[in-house]
Amino acid sequence: MKDLALKSIEYALEKGVEYADARLEKHYNEVITASNGKIERAVVNRKQGIGIRVLVNGAWGFQSTTNLTMSGIKEAVNRAYRVAKASSKYIMQKVELAPVKTYVDSYKTQVKMDIEDISFEEKLSNIVKWEKEIHVNESIKHGLIDYTGIKIDKTFVNSEGTKIRFLNSITWITIKATSKEGEITQSYEEVIGHSGGYEIYQIQNIEEISRSIGEKACSLLKAEPVKTEKDAIVILDPNYLALLVHEIIGHPSEADRVLGREAAWAGTTWWTGKLGQQIGTEYLTVYDDPTIPGTLGYYLYDDEGVKARRKILIEKGILKEHMQSRETASIFNTEPNAGMRAITYEYIPLIRMSNTFWGEGDWTYEELIEDTKEGYLVIAMKEPSIDDKRYNWTISAQEGYKIQNGELTVHLRDIALSSTAPKFFKSVDAATKKAKILPIPGCGKGDPMQALYVGNGGPYIRGKATIVGVK
Repeated sequence: MKDLALKSIEYALEKGVEYADARLEKHYNEVITASNGKIERAVVNRKQGIGIRVLVNGAWGFQSTTNLTMSGIKEAVNRAYRVAKASSKYIMQKVELAPVKTYVDSYKTQVKMDIEDISFEEKLSNIVKWEKEIHVNESIKHGLIDYTGIKIDKTFVNSEGTKIRFLNSITWITIKATSKEGEITQSYEEVIGHSGGYEIYQIQNIEEISRSIGEKACSLLKAEPVKTEKDAIVILDPNYLALLVHEIIGHPSEADRVLGREAAWAGTTWWTGKLGQQIGTEYLTVYDDPTIPGTLGYYLYDDEGVKARRKILIEKGILKEHMQSRETASIFNTEPNAGMRAITYEYIPLIRMSNTFWGEGDWTYEELIEDTKEGYLVIAMKEPSIDDKRYNWTISAQEGYKIQNGELTVHLRDIALSSTAPKFFKSVDAATKKAKILPIPGCGKGDPMQALYVGNGGPYIRGKATIVGVK
């Protein structure tokens, strides 16, 4: 199969392309959904194919195929070539690729229990059992367990001599409880997952977690609705911070968005042209790092064969770098930093987050709460509302607590925070010592949409924002 990928490159070069790469991939996917004691969905899918990208006269062409014969490969190359050649007549700026080192390497995710070694029947039984634990009392009207397991065997080759094989395995579950009492309806959910195998569901007590999520949903029925308050002091937990980092730091750090190339679909960014400028306090440091084992965004080489490293997006409030492809790196006159990924071989790679998280500070959680005389602890992400430039944002939370004289007091529901990116960044005055990276399995980008798995999070941080609640 590797030879077939190499032959696609050879054939592309014979046609006179400037550059070519290919991703030959074999996928195994399984999805199980259980709700209110019943299996709603149980699917196993296998597929394999190749995606071929060529550069002709400064324009890209791409084609994928599942016809893994030499004739099928040639037809895919021919189609990609024709697309690139036709596009080259209309592009305003020819593509140039920043130079990179070539690598020949093979690596894999650390797996203790292969998901295919656990019978599908056992998984079905476990998931029904876990979902049952959500129903802690009659207030729970709906429980949900949504499980996904994925294995990918990917070989990347290009016309410059790079050959990379990556055996990846990832799995996650979403656990959600919905409660109702009278006119009040509340919900609580959590995602558990990693790059690895089925062992995560033995390492963690899923039955206990399911019960706790059910109890959370019930406790919110008794919580007080939060009242609107401008410029309130807020402490954000890592789960809530994960969504804020994802939406107002991660996506705006994608170089294609910075260049305005996502304007028609996913927006632009307010900090275009601000590299090297101070955009927040010294407590604002954010990384994008795909090299962390066990995270959903783990990889050592991207889908252009560029070796991955930790990217310092923001350092002590200064905007330092963006996520780059080889194409955008050439435009920014910088080095590529392994920001390109595609969900499968059917799609062309895009600049994507990997594990994007807020860096650690020097406070403990206890010190942060005790030091806050009046404020709010905001817990667990819910829904975002962000403008196209990622400037104005409102993000709701699953729960919160009032902080009075350094102690957690009133339990709160129906809470959301609102601010502008620069105003909030300049208000952050503390971050705790320990950062947590959470699994985010559905980061959307592109047209057609590619819902990719990433990691986001950070420590507890403190800043100021408007509390959005009842008047």
